[in-house]
Amino acid sequence: MNAPAQGHAWRIRPVRPAARLGLKGPDAPGLLQQAGISIPSHANGMTSSPTSAIAGLSRCLRLGATEFLLEQDEGADAVRALREQALHAGQRAWPVVRADFSALVGGTEALTRLSQLSSFDFESLLTAEAQAATATRSVVMTLLADISVTLVLEHADPAAPQWRLWADASFASYLQQTLQSLCPSPPFPIPGVHA
Repeated sequence: MNAPAQGHAWRIRPVRPAARLGLKGPDAPGLLQQAGISIPSHANGMTSSPTSAIAGLSRCLRLGATEFLLEQDEGADAVRALREQALHAGQRAWPVVRADFSALVGGTEALTRLSQLSSFDFESLLTAEAQAATATRSVVMTLLADISVTLVLEHADPAAPQWRLWADASFASYLQQTLQSLCPSPPFPIPGVHA
């Protein structure tokens, strides 16, 4: 889990895993379990660094009963092996291309800033996740700045929480600019043409 930098009221930092794989189909849960991956037991759950016979997987999100998003932060061997297994296993589990925009958002004013852009109760999620004694974290699908996003609490420090979010890549610039507009001074240049 990436601990957020201390002292920031609000920040957004785009992050991109080294490798990402979507997997869906009625046999997807079984295929992942056969690969030795501990998958979330329920939809809208995530395991970080799931124990696996295939080393290196960083997170496994269960987005539905038979839909998964798998990411590897360093290297691509685990994701490549899973893709190959899915392609050649002869099961009803299909690799899906995922080109999501992803970012880490957080800071000491994260709850206030996120509530400006969404009706989701982030404070209740923070409280529930901080008190939960389980390796599976909640995956939230909601609207943020009128864009469908998927969020996971990455760091449950009540003083400076941090979330990892995913959104359709076509909304990346809009979402970054909207989230950065809440920053007193953007931590990095806003993409685009500058005069």
